[in-house]
Amino acid sequence: MRFMHSQPRRWRAATIAAVLPIIGTIAAAQGAGPARRTVWSGVYTEAQAARGKTVYDASCSSCHGPELGGLDGPALAGNDFLRNWLEDDLNSLYDKIHRRMPGDAPGSLSEREAVDVVSYLLRMNDFPAGAQELTPDERALSAIRVEDKSGPGPVPNFSLVRVVGCLSQRPDAQWVLTRGTDPARTRESAPDAPLAPGAVIALGTQTFQLVDLAASRPERFNGQVVQVKGLLMRQAEGTRLNVTSLQAAGLTSSCP
Repeated sequence: MRFMHSQPRRWRAATIAAVLPIIGTIAAAQGAGPARRTVWSGVYTEAQAARGKTVYDASCSSCHGPELGGLDGPALAGNDFLRNWLEDDLNSLYDKIHRRMPGDAPGSLSEREAVDVVSYLLRMNDFPAGAQELTPDERALSAIRVEDKSGPGPVPNFSLVRVVGCLSQRPDAQWVLTRGTDPARTRESAPDAPLAPGAVIALGTQTFQLVDLAASRPERFNGQVVQVKGLLMRQAEGTRLNVTSLQAAGLTSSCP
């Protein structure tokens, strides 16, 4: 009798052992986000870029120029484009085109038209085409980074960035951010939502001089971990942030 009952138990154990890794693999695949890619991975097609050109010519060229060199609006090709979009993701570019362009009719482009224009801009900036079209999916677009061909680098100077660090005031009354994280791109339209309460973040090693922050009433947060949004200005005497917003970060990390 013991033999007759133990055989099914062994079979059940073996079956469970075999099935669990499969379940784990499926769960991991379902929970995983889109794989990280860059604009050098071939993220659009030539046909899509051609459609984007048609939309661009009709809706964008009067401000940005027929050759993307800029008129009333900024240039969308070459160094100007790279300075504005390096170290960001394609969702930021798509979101701006879809929600805020064209200037005389913001939001008038459909999702498909907006993502096709993104594809055209990529082609005109010499990023390669591929076999699959770019889609207006926020998660997928957020996983595609705009990088130099040599790989990721620092955020360009004069970019709008977000930094987390320790706020303090020096004896000369200059406000500074110490133990600052590396600057991360942000946009004018990006919400200034605080990080999750109780979150833990590894502070960095950078120091930033903060300017034009009187309106933010920095004295409220003296000695605290804060999140600062501002214009990045690297200078010989140090790195400055021209502050546009300042708020408590809501982190469990502590300042000295």
